[in-house]
Amino acid sequence: KKAKNSQAKKQLEQESHDKKMTSSYSAYITERIEANWNRPPSARRGMEAKLLIRLVPTGQVVSVALLKTSGNIAFDRSAEQAVYKVGNFDKLQKMDLRIFEKSFRQLELVFRPDDLRL
Repeated sequence: KKAKNSQAKKQLEQESHDKKMTSSYSAYITERIEANWNRPPSARRGMEAKLLIRLVPTGQVVSVALLKTSGNIAFDRSAEQAVYKVGNFDKLQKMDLRIFEKSFRQLELVFRPDDLRL
């Protein structure tokens, strides 16, 4: 019985650690993309583009696919370009591979003129 509790406690600690790491790396990725994003003059509130970003464990961007268009080609393209401009999220190299596979191999990112959300 005691071993089971200990195992459950370890699992909870691991999940809590994973969440903190995921949140920290998500903030880092968002920051890097936002710094490279040139919102087009045609961007309007309410627009939304959703991208699927594929990464490898080195942090290298492998591909960016548009999942949902904002209806504005310039806006969609600016979102894709922001990710390609970063090119490599080098801090991801330090990440536990298990966390990378679970949360960062494929990322969905929503671009809005007023903010950016992972």
